[in-house]
Amino acid sequence: MTYLLIALAVLLPVPYMLQLPGPVFNTLGDYQGKPMVDVSGAKTYPTDGRIDMLTVAVSGGPGRDTYASQALGTLLNGKETVIPTEAYYPLDTTREDVAASNAVEMSSSQDVAVAAAMGQLDKPYKVHLLVNEVVPDSPAEGQLRKGDRIISVNGKKLDSDPEAATVMSETVQSSDSVDIVVERGGEDVDVAMKPATIDGRNAIGISMKQDFEFPVDVAFNVEGIGGPSAGTMFALAIIDELTPGAMTGGKHVAGTGEIDPAGKVGPIGGARQKVAASTAQGAKLFLSPADNCAEVIEAADQSKITVARIDTLDDAQNAVEQYAAGDTSDLQKCPAGGADNNEKGQ
Repeated sequence: MTYLLIALAVLLPVPYMLQLPGPVFNTLGDYQGKPMVDVSGAKTYPTDGRIDMLTVAVSGGPGRDTYASQALGTLLNGKETVIPTEAYYPLDTTREDVAASNAVEMSSSQDVAVAAAMGQLDKPYKVHLLVNEVVPDSPAEGQLRKGDRIISVNGKKLDSDPEAATVMSETVQSSDSVDIVVERGGEDVDVAMKPATIDGRNAIGISMKQDFEFPVDVAFNVEGIGGPSAGTMFALAIIDELTPGAMTGGKHVAGTGEIDPAGKVGPIGGARQKVAASTAQGAKLFLSPADNCAEVIEAADQSKITVARIDTLDDAQNAVEQYAAGDTSDLQKCPAGGADNNEKGQ
């Protein structure tokens, strides 16, 4: 009976997800026979080496069972992580919901990566803020429509402002009433409304999305890959294609990091798994968002890979170019203790 109970215990489903190192993709190379990042509409230059984007494989989660034996085994393996499913997803989330969310995040990260690269290269572009969805029974219902282009809010011009979404949200949250000018059908429409309390804060009941107009065309071949964390690597690949000389000097670089249009690099999930995957693939330099430094340093085999801390796209480009040149004395590294400081060199 004791053995039976033990067997049942290890085979019981548990409400956890397991994060494991996932596939690695070279953003300078091909994927399924096509360039992963294909830039056109401007002069491009040959690239060399590797700038790897990294993924995390997930076992369990919505629609998939994880067993106690798997969770126990993962706890004993420093390259993998066990996390409660509900920490990431509401209990009613389906596999289809997760796939759709990952696809949206990947698509958004591509546009933002192009914007960040254009900013780094001083190539001007236009960005418009659109109404994406209108929440039923909200102040915006009947007033705003999906596809409306938001021109201004309370007199603040938003069109072509990369920070428009932030300005819009902050203005609505701090105002008793809002006056919004939108372009609809080629005409400007003035809409006034009072925010309501939605989920504990002032809101008018819309989601927004950015619509970019770039001076170059960039096609991404990433079917089946989701999430926002490849943004920084995509931006580096675009810069490499649009500038003379191979940024990597033919060397092997990997990294991760969500990015915003201004080039600020943000933290991501699965950093432990990503540095393990990059090391296994032979990368010698890993670009880590500053807020992931502690986790990356704890998991990295620093005898095999150097970990550079990046706060911005400029940091990332400088780190790759320094590494390519063979001089890392001024490289901004994640410190051995994982603390957030500006330690350089060895």
